[in-house]
Amino acid sequence: MLLDLQIEALGPLAFAERRPNDQFRASLPYVPGGTLLGALGSTLAHSGQFDETIVRTLRCHNAYPSHTEDPWVRPLPLTALQPKSEEHAPVIDTLVARVCWERQQPAALIYAPTDEYGRPWVAVGNRFYTRVGDEIHFRSVSQRVLTRVAINRNRRTAEDGRIYSPLVLNEVRTTTDEHGGRNHTPVSFRGTVVLPDAADELLAAVRRIDVLGGRTSTGLGRVALSPQPIDVESGAVVAGRIAALTKRFREQSTRYKQLGGEKWIVGEGTMFTVNMLSDAILLDQGWIPTQQLSVAMLREAAGISADLTLLRAFTTTKSVAGWHTTWQQPKPAHLAVGMGSVFLFQAQTPLSADDCSRLAALQQDGIGERRQEGYGQVRICDEFHTRDNWPVGKENA
Repeated sequence: MLLDLQIEALGPLAFAERRPNDQFRASLPYVPGGTLLGALGSTLAHSGQFDETIVRTLRCHNAYPSHTEDPWVRPLPLTALQPKSEEHAPVIDTLVARVCWERQQPAALIYAPTDEYGRPWVAVGNRFYTRVGDEIHFRSVSQRVLTRVAINRNRRTAEDGRIYSPLVLNEVRTTTDEHGGRNHTPVSFRGTVVLPDAADELLAAVRRIDVLGGRTSTGLGRVALSPQPIDVESGAVVAGRIAALTKRFREQSTRYKQLGGEKWIVGEGTMFTVNMLSDAILLDQGWIPTQQLSVAMLREAAGISADLTLLRAFTTTKSVAGWHTTWQQPKPAHLAVGMGSVFLFQAQTPLSADDCSRLAALQQDGIGERRQEGYGQVRICDEFHTRDNWPVGKENA
C-alpha cells in the first residue's frame, strides 16, 4: 500500500540532523523519513501493536515543503543549471547535452552553458521543486530563532541563566497578494509512505500521529497528518519515461554528429537514469562505502536481466548520522550519496516489460541501507530530463 502523506504544521518544528543542542542548531528543511518511522513506531508501541518484523518492511520517505495543491515535490537533479543570481530565470537540464558532448567531442562546439548575455550557468543547488502547468516552482520553508527558558524541576520555576534559542521551522507561510495584503497559511510537507498490503492498523496508526521531530516536551512538533492511499506507478509508465529519454539521446547524438562529432549511436538500446530523491547509503559488496551505484548493485536491488553499462554519475558526498531520542544515543555515521544525484545507465537492448516493472518496484522499495528511514529513495527517469529548458514560476515561497 502506497500512501500520499500530507503533513500540516500546527506549531514550530525542529528536525536536528545531529544531537539536539541548546543554541542555534539548524533544522533540516524537510521532514526526514526517520522521524516519521520513529513516530509511527512509538504510536504502535503505545497501543500494543508494535511488531518489529512488520516495521522493518515499512518505507517512510522524506516529506518535502509543499503547497496544498502540489501533486508532488522532489529535489532538483544535480544536472540542473540556472544563470548566476537569476532566481526566476529558466532552468536548463544538462544531462543529455553534456553526456553526448563528452562522448562525441564535436570540434565545432565547446560545452560551456551561458545565457543570452554570456553569463555562466551555475548549479541550482539543493532545492525542492514541483510542476505547475508548464512551469516549475521551487518550494522551501523558512526558519526562525525561538527563545525558550529552562524550568527547574525542583522549584518548578525558570532556571537562572538557562535561556536557550533553538532554530525551528516556521509553522506559517506569509504571502502578499496583489493588493498588498498579507495572507497567512499553514506550512505543509508532502511525501509518501509504503505499508504492507491490507495493513489497516498501520494506516490508522499513521492517522493518530500528532507530533513529529525534536523538542516536543517544550511544545514543538504539533502536526496534522492526512494520508491517502494512491496507485503504485506501473512498469508501463516507467517504460514511457525511459522511451522519452532514449529519444532525446538519439536526437542529440545525431545533432552532434552533424557538427563533426564522433559517431555514437544509441541504436536499439535504451538509456535511463536512477535519480536519488533522498540521501542514499550505498555499500559495495555489502560493507565498502561507495559513491557509485554500480551495475551489480542495481541488478541485486532490482533484479533486472538486461546488459547494462553505467555511463555517467553526477553525485555529491555527505555524512549522515542521527540521534535516537528514546535511547539517547547517536546513530551510526555513514558516508552517503546526496539527494539529487543522477546515475545514467545504458542497456544494449530494449528493456523488457518485466525489467520496467522491476524498476517501478524499486521506486517503492529504494536502494541501499536504512531504507525504512527514507534513505535510498529513487525515481527512474525523472521528467525533468525530458526537456532542455524549464520556465520558473514567480511564486516560489
